[in-house]
Amino acid sequence: MLGKASEGCDVYSFGILLLELASGRRPIERVTRRLKRTITEWALPLARERRLEEVADPKLRGDYVRAEMRRVVTVAMASAQRAPERRPTMLEVVALLKGEDDGKLLELENSEMFREEAAAFSGADGS
Repeated sequence: MLGKASEGCDVYSFGILLLELASGRRPIERVTRRLKRTITEWALPLARERRLEEVADPKLRGDYVRAEMRRVVTVAMASAQRAPERRPTMLEVVALLKGEDDGKLLELENSEMFREEAAAFSGADGS
């Protein structure tokens, strides 16, 4: 499905953008000369362990509302899942970020994405 726009791709891209904004990191970073790591591969273990202070952009110097950072990171991770059918819709993303669906946010926080292996996020192609 290369070259075709879709809502799934839009949601994925928005999830990556949210992670970039929250963390101040690039979407792909070079770990070693030959090894690259995506922002989702970096963020997933931290999000699973609720280590938001390590996800948050150091430039914030801890000056953020923890509940809002948790919300942004959770929505970002849900949006950037490799399987498009598991991603929320953009309407759901907006409602979640606005705090209009805390039940759905809790459901996301307790979902398998925070328990399964990082393989669910290993694709950087947004398909």
